[in-house]
Amino acid sequence: MEREDAVATLEREYGIRGGQFYLLEVIPLVEMLWADGRNQDEEINLVHDFLDQYMRRLTEAAEGTRFISDEELNDFIERFINRRPSSELLRDIRRLADSALYASADQEEVTQRKQSVLDYCLDIAAAAVTEYPYPRHERFMVEEKRLLRELMSELHLEAGVETAG
Repeated sequence: MEREDAVATLEREYGIRGGQFYLLEVIPLVEMLWADGRNQDEEINLVHDFLDQYMRRLTEAAEGTRFISDEELNDFIERFINRRPSSELLRDIRRLADSALYASADQEEVTQRKQSVLDYCLDIAAAAVTEYPYPRHERFMVEEKRLLRELMSELHLEAGVETAG
């Protein structure tokens, strides 16, 4: 899908507007946050850490210009992090966001950004379990494992690629 079509669909069908387009890179993290059906404190903290770093990078790249208002950021957090959206909604937005976010960017930079997203997803999956004790091979829930495989495939990444930070 062309970038313009993806952006129009995200706005028309999913209510993503204004500066929220810049926040779409966090959608895979939100999917992982909700994969077990709960948004646990440590998982939320990791998403906020990613958002803080991401917002800093955006502002630096734009030489101090901020593209996302506090209101847009707070609305996004309320809609996707504080309240549980459907997994179908998140998956649809993620797939459209891929076209909107990465179409015209430098491929090396895109790979680094996608790897950072996947790294955070791994951290989120490992951050909290729904019950203790858990069997040895069940630190990650089945839903989290499925989502990790899906993300690796769709982001065209392999496990084990190192990134900075």
